Amino acid sequence: MEGEIEMVLVKIALPKGHLWDETKRLLDEAGYNLDLRDPRSYLAKTNDPEIQMRIHRAQNIGLLVEEGKYDLGITGLDWVTEPNACVELLMDLGYGKVDVVAAIPQRYGVSTLGEASGDEVFKRFLKAVKAEGRNRVIVASEYENLTKKLCEDKFSGFPYRIIRSYGATETFIEVADMIVDCTETGRTLRENGWEVVYKLFDSTARLIACKESLKDPAKRTKIEGFMTIINGAREAEGLKLLKMNVPDSAFEGVIGVLPAMKSPTISRLYGSNGGYAVEVAVRQEQIVQLIPVLKSKGATDIIELDIKKAIR
Repeated sequence: MEGEIEMVLVKIALPKGHLWDETKRLLDEAGYNLDLRDPRSYLAKTNDPEIQMRIHRAQNIGLLVEEGKYDLGITGLDWVTEPNACVELLMDLGYGKVDVVAAIPQRYGVSTLGEASGDEVFKRFLKAVKAEGRNRVIVASEYENLTKKLCEDKFSGFPYRIIRSYGATETFIEVADMIVDCTETGRTLRENGWEVVYKLFDSTARLIACKESLKDPAKRTKIEGFMTIINGAREAEGLKLLKMNVPDSAFEGVIGVLPAMKSPTISRLYGSNGGYAVEVAVRQEQIVQLIPVLKSKGATDIIELDIKKAIR
């Protein structure tokens, strides 16, 4: 019918596993209010009828987005890099940070990360393996492609065999010669007698897009709007809004101690007493020190409010 706005459906794949809690928190903070009424369902309903969200393993999201099964996806950079997914990297969401590393048993006596170059570390490792009479290296990893490339680059033709760990790489600590895995601190490896000897890269949660979807003007507009909302929620994290009244006599002193994202919002108060209404966004950690100072400078009626989004 003439005059009606055509609805655009954007499909988004969300990650289950260790990225799920932070992903849900971010989307809820952004205002999408994910609804998982049936715990056995992977469909996440939102209050935006033009967005459909479904939960998948993070490992699969990159290729699903590449194939156009989803317009957008949230997954770790490691699961974009491992399958070499041909997608558009739109935004680093900043959470879920892990290091993708190679680790070996400490008994090999190889210097830890940072004490020698990558090539030198692997030379020492292979020398120790050969000294034990071994004719190939057993490597366990969920990152099959990344591990193969690492072994080809660093083993100088020495034979190796990759055993796919299917997400349980830590169970190979007792039986593999080397593992390639993601770690937050490396503590579990060290406690089990292993050491990180090489870092491939660090990974965080990323918002990715299907390249074909971005060519569709209507979908691109919806995607850009989604990014604006998400980024606004991220920018607002840790921010508070302070509102206060400031008499004319205290104005310069109060303004002089105010931090701000840009500059405070100032308006004249109505009435014969004069003065100003001042609003300013500040970091949450500044609040406890700032409010007493503002009060001492002459500010009154100070109110602290949460900020849900900060759109620059």
